[in-house]
Amino acid sequence: MFTPHFSSAAMFDRKGLMPVVNADRADKLGNPIRHPAAKAPRIFADSATRSEIEPLFRANIINGITTNPSLLKKAGAKSWDQAKGIMKDLCTLLRPHPVSLELTELVEEDMVRQASELSELGDNSVIKVPIGGYRAVNAGADPFTGIKVIRRLWERGIKVNTTLIFNTTQALWAANAGATYVSPFLGRLADYGYKQDKPERKPGNSLYWVEDHKNTKGDQALHNSEYVASGGALKDAGARLIFEIATVFANYQITTEILAASFRNQVQLTECLLAGADILTVPASILATVADHPLSDEGMKAFAEDAKAFGK
Repeated sequence: MFTPHFSSAAMFDRKGLMPVVNADRADKLGNPIRHPAAKAPRIFADSATRSEIEPLFRANIINGITTNPSLLKKAGAKSWDQAKGIMKDLCTLLRPHPVSLELTELVEEDMVRQASELSELGDNSVIKVPIGGYRAVNAGADPFTGIKVIRRLWERGIKVNTTLIFNTTQALWAANAGATYVSPFLGRLADYGYKQDKPERKPGNSLYWVEDHKNTKGDQALHNSEYVASGGALKDAGARLIFEIATVFANYQITTEILAASFRNQVQLTECLLAGADILTVPASILATVADHPLSDEGMKAFAEDAKAFGK
């Protein structure tokens, strides 16, 4: 299980620069008790289905959502107009909390145009822009498309959530371009290692393996630092990536928020909180269980049984 080193003083200093999440409404409400978790990490639902989102929102479990075309399709969208209708409805429901809306275009000018279109669906909209992968779809594509789009949207005052982050330098380039959020996909990182690693080598060797430190043959491509790719068990790779990004951002007081994504189970929530994530975006199915524990069930049954003695 992921075990972080003690966070540096710089990491605590960075937290002091971050926005207050649980807004202090004590004065407005006449409540003398200030919120005890004003700077707690935000929790988003990774969903586009209103029936999943609304109960979580009303229960104050979430204060934001992330969507993508697959989730919109699952929510019932069968056309772009229907998808936009769902996205607009979600922006209205969650306002003023952020709602991430993903671009479907992959060419710079088209992406900027579509981002402007989506940003008009709500003043709390955030545009999701992939950091890379463009040449995987089109061999002739500009590999810096994502970075250029992030910069142009920042210049227009449009918030960006940079997705498909799998190493620390990708997160840094996105922050330098002006991203409001970076989304490391922690679950997919471990999935890739399980599928691609050579079992006779250290865990994570499919993403980091050095035999020739000068790389004289030019055949060694390192896609992660050793800290992430080979520094522990495969299942911990995502949490270690979060910790690495959080440390680098703290070193340079970068206030781009680290939005941990691609969760596979409840344990990873705790791991990412230990690692220093600013936001967790979590499937609704996992969020639905956050108040559950078998010992809570046992305790509640015992309390309810004993309460019968009072005739209530």
